[in-house]
Amino acid sequence: MKPRSPKKTKSSNQPKTKVKEESLLPFQPLPLLFPIPPLSNRKRKSLFLFLNILILLQCSSIQQKDKEVYHNHFENTEKEVHSKLEELQKSGIKSLSYMYLLGDGKIHVGNLGETDKNKIQRFKIGSITKLFTGISLLQLQDQGKLKLDDPVSKYLPEIAEMQTRETNLSEISIRDILTHQSGLPSDFASGFFLSPEVTDKEILDSFHSLSKQLSRTERNPPRKVHSYSNFGFGLLGIVIERASGFGIDEYFQKEIFAKAGMKHSTLLELKEGSELVSGYSGLFWKTKTKRQIIRDLTAGSLSTTGEDMGLFMKALFQSKKGEGLLSKSSFVEFHHIQKGPSSNFQMKMGLPLILQEKVVEGKSIWIAGHSGSLPPYFADLVYDPETETASFIAGNTAGFATANIQPTNQTIMDIIYEYKTGGSLESPPLVERKEQNQLDGYYGMYASPYGVHEVKNGKPPQVDIMGINFDLVEKENRFGTNLYLFFGLIPIKDKTIDSFRLEFEPWEENKVFTLYSSSLTKGSIGFAFRFEPDHKLPDSSYFTTYQTKDPVSIIPRLELKKDKRGFLLVTIHYSLGGLGYSSTLPCQMESATNLRILGYGRNLAEKIELKKVDGKPRLLYSGIEFSTEPI
Repeated sequence: MKPRSPKKTKSSNQPKTKVKEESLLPFQPLPLLFPIPPLSNRKRKSLFLFLNILILLQCSSIQQKDKEVYHNHFENTEKEVHSKLEELQKSGIKSLSYMYLLGDGKIHVGNLGETDKNKIQRFKIGSITKLFTGISLLQLQDQGKLKLDDPVSKYLPEIAEMQTRETNLSEISIRDILTHQSGLPSDFASGFFLSPEVTDKEILDSFHSLSKQLSRTERNPPRKVHSYSNFGFGLLGIVIERASGFGIDEYFQKEIFAKAGMKHSTLLELKEGSELVSGYSGLFWKTKTKRQIIRDLTAGSLSTTGEDMGLFMKALFQSKKGEGLLSKSSFVEFHHIQKGPSSNFQMKMGLPLILQEKVVEGKSIWIAGHSGSLPPYFADLVYDPETETASFIAGNTAGFATANIQPTNQTIMDIIYEYKTGGSLESPPLVERKEQNQLDGYYGMYASPYGVHEVKNGKPPQVDIMGINFDLVEKENRFGTNLYLFFGLIPIKDKTIDSFRLEFEPWEENKVFTLYSSSLTKGSIGFAFRFEPDHKLPDSSYFTTYQTKDPVSIIPRLELKKDKRGFLLVTIHYSLGGLGYSSTLPCQMESATNLRILGYGRNLAEKIELKKVDGKPRLLYSGIEFSTEPI
């Protein structure tokens, strides 16, 4: 289906998208609820999955073109943008909504695929919701009702009830949670997904129960590592309520949606005048899924339209004049690079924007944005606050094509930026290293958010990533990667693999390595932490598969097993929007009744409790009790 036709004007060269004229607007005019899941653990798919994850996290750049191709050339720009969008939709996405801003105050929007012209349909945008949460907190700071550097306990005294592994932990600030360095759990899985039949009132009741869960959870020291936390952002919604005196949905409606003119956006499910577009999942055949409803509203529940996102961005840009959603100073603070843990090296965050460095004619440009995933929905927003250019895409289908949304959106942003400025957004060169990185002392086992890895001595040395052995070769005083298949006979020539760089270095008396490239910021996908297996194991009866009785649980089952090398592994199975994926992570015995997942980052360093009921083993993880039989 073609984009919606615009209103007719006297011009003979009509754009295909709908253009909202500035006079019609109230203002005049910058880590993912979830990461895209692997689809299987089978080794024959490992390479595809590994590349798929990395492609999602990278910024795709367009091929070099003469500046005259797009600069001030609306027809060429529009044609190329539409071509990219149509190619994306036809790759396997049932319905797609888009919005882009060319820096001239006009909103270009449209829908592709299966759309109902008689209905206004919303798309879930997942973790892009977190930007609205950050803006709400900055608004409250502007009003003198809180400060971002306040301890969160000032508004959530229940946080003192949390369990800790260490004594005398420092306070967690609101800013710590906004920048994902709070030490709070990544997720509290028990009750995260709600039944598709719940009412809005029941959703709010569940959201308000979040603070009651704090006594059942454990926290780590703040400001040590970035660890993406949906749980923390859910708690920030309660902070907003208590500081403002408004219910969370009422606050968003009054202080953001109404001020921006957004008529079809909501944190909840029901919204007069619009409805949520149906979601689909499937690799080859698409099946309609039940709607995914979450408890942690301010982490990723918002649904909206392309047009509303355009209005949101215009209202945000208007803050530069002190007339939009934020004061001038808060707009600057929103986009300011926040201080982060040293363990993340080059990863940069705003409040809570992801800030990515680009280079235009030797000058650094910081592009802002965030992606969001609440399968089967996926969305991506990227923008430049200086030129007031932006691109947004949302889709409703979980499958292979989902991996193309973020790279396509980045490519469109490159085109838009060139149209506006004549400049080309390029990835900055890698930071120079004066001495060759060495591997002595770094061979062994590592844990990261992507599982277990092994760095192996040999000629050449190798690193095992998701079951694939990459040769390590010296490049630019670092290590690059080569890949050979079919018993080492056939080299794989791939630009993504060729661009990888690995660095091995000490961090806080630990040994770590990071994987990155010129377009994948060092630390943006975490780091791998070296561990020494101690080979302590629980009673053999615990080595089995466990499940929960909750039919909508985000984690339907766990597996505890012994690695062939003799150490403990836990496989956590997730169910998201009609698709499932799993993550296998190393553990160690912390006591006779507790296991500890190893590593630093999302869902790492968390506790698993062992117990027996009527002689049968059970596991307690993230608030869920798992049994060998349905409980």
